[in-house]
This record gives sequence, structure tokens and C-alpha cells, in this order.
Amino acid sequence: MKKALLVLFLTACSSGLFAQKTLWTTGNARTLAKGQQEFGIIQPFQIGITDKLEASFSPLAGLSLVPNVSFKYRYNSGPWLIATQHSYMMPSMLLHSMQDSLFTNIIKRDTLTFADSLRIPYVFTFRNQVLVTRKIGEETLITGKAGFEFSLKTKGDSLPPLTYPQFYLPSTTLNNKVVWFTGVRVDGNIINDYNYMAEVDFVSSGFDVAHWAIEHKGYFIWNKSVNFAALIGYKMSYGTYPNPGNNPISNQGRFFIFPVADLIWKLNIKREPAKDLFRVRQ
Repeated sequence: MKKALLVLFLTACSSGLFAQKTLWTTGNARTLAKGQQEFGIIQPFQIGITDKLEASFSPLAGLSLVPNVSFKYRYNSGPWLIATQHSYMMPSMLLHSMQDSLFTNIIKRDTLTFADSLRIPYVFTFRNQVLVTRKIGEETLITGKAGFEFSLKTKGDSLPPLTYPQFYLPSTTLNNKVVWFTGVRVDGNIINDYNYMAEVDFVSSGFDVAHWAIEHKGYFIWNKSVNFAALIGYKMSYGTYPNPGNNPISNQGRFFIFPVADLIWKLNIKREPAKDLFRVRQ
């Protein structure tokens, strides 16, 4: 049970960084209005710096010793929205905690911890993506995205990738290998104040597609008011990962699925609810 809880916790941390979950703007090319703020228990804290520039960071991931910050800039208005998002994080603090046996009594050491003799370098990870969003229908958005992620590090030993499937592909950037991804996302209204989100992504470790994953997320969202919403859903993935057994060179397909839930608050609302795609009907 402890192992499952830790995996879900770290997954939530990484989801805020690698796989966006915000209801209204994160995951598409929209940006928060200037001064508007959104935050949840899991999702990142977001704030509109200007109407076109949005900043965010994940306090939950920060508590797990992964400093992070992200900036998204929207270049235009109109039926086609285009934005780029640039994220930075420093996972080396968490890696040192793994080496210090923080998780030894919770899960197996060879899964998420490192040998005491390993000289862990300082690691700086950068993620960049392009988002293109189009409104289709009365209350539906479709978004296409593509991007890549890479890491820079100081002198030290090569880092073994985390063998748990949820963390393997992003962790390959710890050895300066590029991770690239592409995907499509749909945000829409079901009826009244109930919305949905569905997303499919392809993720590859390296341009030779040595290891890859297809990830899917689905959320059901209840907009209780203009200031508060709740979501429940799932994330699942299938991909190829190194066999963590005696033959690490071989590959094996793996499938996993886990639940996602969050509570979302919005502050300093700038857009009128009746004019927002995800409005709460009065």
C-alpha cells in the first residue's frame, strides 16, 4: 500500500511538469488573463503575467524536491491560437534524496533509489513545446502539440534511468538524451456545468525511437462556480521499457492505468463567465 501511495504521489508531481492537467488553459494555447490565478491540490499554480504571458510552477513537485517553473506565451488571437511553452526543472535534489535512502523502507531499492557510491551530478532539465488550438463547434477546443525535452548536467556518473514505467521515459533525459513528443487534446462541454478532457500523446526516448510510449488521459470536470471546480479521471500508458530483471537490454511492453482527482480554485477572475468557453451558467 505504501508503495502504491508513493508511486501515485510522484506521478502527480511529474504530471504537473510533463503532462499538463489545468481545466481552462494548461494543455492548450489559451492563457490566463492578466492577474488571474488558478491552482489545485495537484495541478500547478498559474498566474497571468499579461493577457498573453502565463507563468506556473508546481508546489507539489517542489515539495518532492524538484524545483520547477514554466512560461507560456500566446502569439495571437482569433480562431487559431498559437503558443509556445518553456519549462525548467532541477531533479537532482530528488535524486540525492533517493540516494540517501529516503524511500528505502517504502519500495524496492532498485526501483527508485540509487547506489551510495554513485556520484550524482547537478541536473538541469528543459522542456519546450508548441501548442496550436482551434475552437470547433459551439463549446469544443481541439489542440495539437509537439515538443522536446533535454537535460544538462555537471560532472558525475551516468545515471541509471528509473525503471518504473511512469518515470522511465522522462528520466532518460538525465543522460542528455532528447525526449520528444507529439499529441492531440480535446476540451469540451458535456451538458450544463459538466465538461470533459481527452488527450493522446506519443512519447519517444531519442530520435531513433528506441523506447516509446502512448499515453492517454481522460477527465470529467464539474464547474461548481466560476471560482471552483473538481475533476476525476484516469491516465493510462502502454510502451516499451527496459526489463528491470536480469536482462536489462531486452524490452517488454507494459501497460498501466491509475486514477486522477483534483480540486481547482480560480482567483481574480477577469473574463466574464458567459463569454468563457467553460462558463458556469447562472
